[in-house]
Amino acid sequence: MDALYFLRSRTGFIRFFYAQGAQRFVETKLAIEEERPPFDKPPWREDGEPAYLEEWLNADAALEVLGMACISMLSDTLKMYFKTLQERVIRFSFGDGKAAFREGFVPAYLTALGEFLDTDWSDCPVDRELIEQIVLARNRSQHGGDLTSFTVTHDKATLEKHPRPFFVGGDEISALTSERESLGSLLMPTVKVSADGLERAIAEVEALGDYVEARLDRVQEWRRKAREG
Repeated sequence: MDALYFLRSRTGFIRFFYAQGAQRFVETKLAIEEERPPFDKPPWREDGEPAYLEEWLNADAALEVLGMACISMLSDTLKMYFKTLQERVIRFSFGDGKAAFREGFVPAYLTALGEFLDTDWSDCPVDRELIEQIVLARNRSQHGGDLTSFTVTHDKATLEKHPRPFFVGGDEISALTSERESLGSLLMPTVKVSADGLERAIAEVEALGDYVEARLDRVQEWRRKAREG
């Protein structure tokens, strides 16, 4: 089975999905900011708030939700790719699955694949920390929300492992320079998946697939040694 082909099919769809979804929201924000139709005749407001503020905020929130939805799809794609390698390409099992996955599925699969592909990953051009943060961002997007807002923040565990997380707004980076003890929940930086951040994450996942594909021939050698052993 050509796992890399299906991996790239999914990453290609994620790119398409984000681009098509983001286009309208970005255009709405720009039209409001530049007072273009249909936002060129702002109504008078007694409260003094900017015209079409609610529409602008909704479009901005939609972009954030779209980004988190795409990073969630990317994380699931990565997990399915690893499972496909395990079950249909290399065909291996974990001796103690609970122990192997204690630190998450990315470290578990990279450790296992390192043996079959005969690599310690030192020559792999992929940013493995970013790969792991894709999964962490997905987990926060699924479990770190609050009823009062669509905003999702990083948690202390993530910041302890990745003090300068990849998926964060540039305007919030100052929060990460605070003393660790002062990082209360209200100061936690927001999980933000920008267009550029999503593209970088997708490219890293694809590069990991390319690296694995280039070393799949090592699996036969591993099997031979295992039989001889």
